[in-house]
Amino acid sequence: MEIRKMKHKFSFMLCPLTLLIHQSIYASPQINQLDTISVLGTSESKAEAGKDKMFSENQVTEYKSKKEIETYKGHSVADLLTGTTGVYSGDARNSGALDPNIRGVQGQGRIPVLVDGTEQAITVWRGFAGVSNRNYLDPFLISGVTVEKGPNLNRTLDSGAAGTIRLTTLEPDDIIKKGEKFGIEFKAETANNSIKQRGYPIPVGQDFRKLDHPEDMGLGPISAYFRTSDRYPARSHGRNKFFNDNAYRLAIATKDEHFEGLFAYAYRNKGNYFSGGKGGHNYGEGKTLDEYAKAHDFDADYYSTDDPYIPWIAIVYHPKKEVPNTSFESESYLGKATIKFNDHTKWKFGLRHSDMHYGEIMPSRLWQTSYQQGTVLQWPLANVKQTAVNTDFEYNPENNKWVNLRLGAYAVFNHAKTNTSGGSPSDIIFDDMGFNSLGTDLIAPDIKQPGEEGYEKYLIDKAEYIKQIRKIWKEYANSNDKTPNFKGVFDTKEAQAQWSKDNHYGVYVSNRFEVTPKLNFDVMSNYKWENINSENEFTKNTPLANEVCGGFGHSKPDNNIYCPGWDYHMSGERHGKRKELNVGFNFQYSPVDWLVLDAGAKYTHYKSRDDGLRKQIQDKQREEVLYPAAIRFDYRELPNITEDMIKKYNNYKNFGIKEEEFSNEFSKNNPEPERSNYNTSEEWRKYRRIWSRNRREYVNAKLIESNLSEPTYEDHHIAKSLEERNGVSGEEKVIYWERDQYGNFNLDNSPINTIFTNEKLNEEQFNPATNRTEKTIQYISANFFQLEKRNPTEEQWEKMKKAKRTAHAWAPAFGATVLVTDNIRIYARYTETKRMPSIFEDTIGYSITELHPFYDRKPEHSKNIEIGYVQDLRGLLPNARRADIRLNYFHNLTKNVFDRDVNYEMKQFDKRMLSGLEFQTRYDQGNFFADLGIVYNLKNKFCDKNSAILDRGIWDYIRNAKKPRALPECVNGGNAEGYLKHTIAPKYSITANLGIRALDERLELGTRWLYHSQVKDSRAKSLRDAGFLGSTETNRWNPVLVVDAYASYKVNENLQLELVGTNITDRYYLDPLTRSSLPAPGRTIKLGFTARF
Repeated sequence: MEIRKMKHKFSFMLCPLTLLIHQSIYASPQINQLDTISVLGTSESKAEAGKDKMFSENQVTEYKSKKEIETYKGHSVADLLTGTTGVYSGDARNSGALDPNIRGVQGQGRIPVLVDGTEQAITVWRGFAGVSNRNYLDPFLISGVTVEKGPNLNRTLDSGAAGTIRLTTLEPDDIIKKGEKFGIEFKAETANNSIKQRGYPIPVGQDFRKLDHPEDMGLGPISAYFRTSDRYPARSHGRNKFFNDNAYRLAIATKDEHFEGLFAYAYRNKGNYFSGGKGGHNYGEGKTLDEYAKAHDFDADYYSTDDPYIPWIAIVYHPKKEVPNTSFESESYLGKATIKFNDHTKWKFGLRHSDMHYGEIMPSRLWQTSYQQGTVLQWPLANVKQTAVNTDFEYNPENNKWVNLRLGAYAVFNHAKTNTSGGSPSDIIFDDMGFNSLGTDLIAPDIKQPGEEGYEKYLIDKAEYIKQIRKIWKEYANSNDKTPNFKGVFDTKEAQAQWSKDNHYGVYVSNRFEVTPKLNFDVMSNYKWENINSENEFTKNTPLANEVCGGFGHSKPDNNIYCPGWDYHMSGERHGKRKELNVGFNFQYSPVDWLVLDAGAKYTHYKSRDDGLRKQIQDKQREEVLYPAAIRFDYRELPNITEDMIKKYNNYKNFGIKEEEFSNEFSKNNPEPERSNYNTSEEWRKYRRIWSRNRREYVNAKLIESNLSEPTYEDHHIAKSLEERNGVSGEEKVIYWERDQYGNFNLDNSPINTIFTNEKLNEEQFNPATNRTEKTIQYISANFFQLEKRNPTEEQWEKMKKAKRTAHAWAPAFGATVLVTDNIRIYARYTETKRMPSIFEDTIGYSITELHPFYDRKPEHSKNIEIGYVQDLRGLLPNARRADIRLNYFHNLTKNVFDRDVNYEMKQFDKRMLSGLEFQTRYDQGNFFADLGIVYNLKNKFCDKNSAILDRGIWDYIRNAKKPRALPECVNGGNAEGYLKHTIAPKYSITANLGIRALDERLELGTRWLYHSQVKDSRAKSLRDAGFLGSTETNRWNPVLVVDAYASYKVNENLQLELVGTNITDRYYLDPLTRSSLPAPGRTIKLGFTARF
């Protein structure tokens, strides 16, 4: 999609605007004295119904209407969730997608994002920051956001284990005025605080040897730390200019008794935003890289807080300056149609297509070195093309209590090129060894740092050195003697790119039976399947590497081409298929007017196939394949020392002493022949052999005379097991910690608990070799990062070749609601879910280096409890249109949690526990309205007794020392190298909205206040509390209050104007749950209008 000139767009936009202003001036003034609620249009009625649902459901929900979405649209797709209390999106500013977090739960399959009932999720690699579970969409097509917190048993069985995000696209009622059958809506807006992004300065597809800076191209994954030719100076000008963030949308809709239809076109083009100007001191503003390095020395004695994990991003992205890789451009089409055969039968169709280009960079590439200070890195834009189709059929005949049928189907096709591979743009993946050998006779100057003596001279010498070597490079690049660029091996590549095709399909059917007026019975089912295929430059060029080098990490003697063995396996391709069937039922029973009971269950069956693993081993024999099978323990142990052993050792020792004594005695009396006393070497060797034989006979005779027998093999073995070597005694032994049937290293069956018990480690014996009492176990060493590799067994090999998994499970759900009065109700819900592994968790590829389908798995089993109190306050506040309050408590226990372990394997862990309190209230009196939401997270604990040992990495023991102490079995967040530690939500979050309506509600003024705290209880804090220093940790953030405001004026029935300010206090802050340390947008003013005909 080409970037269009915005002046052409706005000339198109001005036509309907001019028409509307003309109509506004000459329209006849009318004053309607009608009931306030009755004059609401259909779009407004839908918004009110959505808000009412927040307090009418027996489940905590959040809702954002079309008006709220478009008012506070923000800069990023993730802003769709901004303002829903305690709900966040991971990597908000660097993904172009939603990755929702509800109640501290996030990730694959746990929170589906449904757009008009269609489901999609794409897991992408984020380097050291783990993975992101993305859901791509165009916010400009969305007219409603419903966030369901916690699971439920609905009629489509599409609820997630921790909640669901339901998005509805534009509908005819959003466009057509009340009482009309046809409508057109044109919406346009522009904002400041944005600047057009710059292109990547190094070309792709050119011979690197002919570039201005060929030395920058062959650095692989470390290029971000040394490359300078791809960086720009940060920009601060143009922040207050408009027309670098523009959007418009045209929607046409019609409806009558038998048909509804809608078509919409939406376009948005915004450049990179600028960060805020206040609060940069919380993120290192004014600090130096040396100060950063000291503060981030995690092993230092002064490390006692979480502060090192609050990144000093203001060193790189200065306040009030451009934040690169944050632009977004989208072009979308939406079509909908509904055929209404009669009042109880209708058939819906939907089609949408989006082409999105957005800024994206790997988190590991955001930082700088001193050579790059004051510059920023702008990568090429990522691109996602998405097409979705859906159809839904409803049949609910009157006077037939046995039929209330719903069925539907959908398909979502995603073609993406994301910047999520292991390399950097314009990397080369083949080296010219001839080029690399150039300039070896030149002497590079010794590096000096700024402020160091001789730094000025170093700069002069460096410039001269670079001038000379560039001359040599240029001569080589233009010569006929250079290594031929065979099949473009030396061309620069899009090494940052990951190409993927991810397709999702689904069907569902459900029916409600009204068994009696007090009992409903729902039956429902859905079936969904997906497939994924991805590749990058490294996997695409593997055949070429095999041809010219014999594979990556090799070279051939007949050419000058070398294929570096960079560690790109972490970003490798991924291929697989997954299918899932869900069947469920649910009863709703109201035995008396004040009580409602719910009970049901859900059955899930799934299958998956790892085509990537099949591809890896398709040309291999079993004996060529190795997998990490066990953990090796090397140890030294004294034998059980008996009296007989002591006697034998003493004989061995005495024999040796006497043997040496008699040998010396013979030598003293019979000196060894010397070479100088003989004429020839042959003669000397002859008499020396005679002397040696005589000495041996003398020694043997003396030993027999002393009644000493020659030690046996057993005596030698005893001595070896008792005598000290390298400071420890004992026999060298090896034992293996084997995996269990689930592929886990079960601590209960480990050598640590079965052999190296405290009793065993405290056991002592007298050692005759050292003449002292010693520990029986002298030394133990195990490295949990270096596993013993073995060939699979025949049975395992057959399972590997199939690379298939399947499982099934039932999960119950119960609920009870008590209607205390007409305005008060309390409820309690207990819901279990059995989540099967996602396609990411079942396939090998980026971020997961080992996956073994011959180990069993269990479903991720979640148990959820929710207790709530809801009250309609209009009985106490009779003048209120709406007045409600809601308070609830939630508790989630999830067993067999999927996450990545310290060896980058996908494993299951014991359990995760979450709990919290949520409060919601609203008040709407007509001229004044307000709402408040508060979430307080009480607990986020991850427990795994195996990880308490394995996360230590090394397990060493020396005699007389204490047994190595385990890490805490339960920690905050997650394990050392997993993804869950990135999902800890703020301790508490507060959202408040306040507004007034005036001039017969044609003018509306409002403000939104958003506050979130830090993560109070992190994994690092858990370890510090247990006496451990340092840990692998994710980035954190400081608390912040963000204030937004808007003014909306309805000129007439056809035209509405809007002025919106977001982050009006211009705070410099970091979004919660971010994986990329990019500051959020600073103060932004948006101007817009909506025209409806």
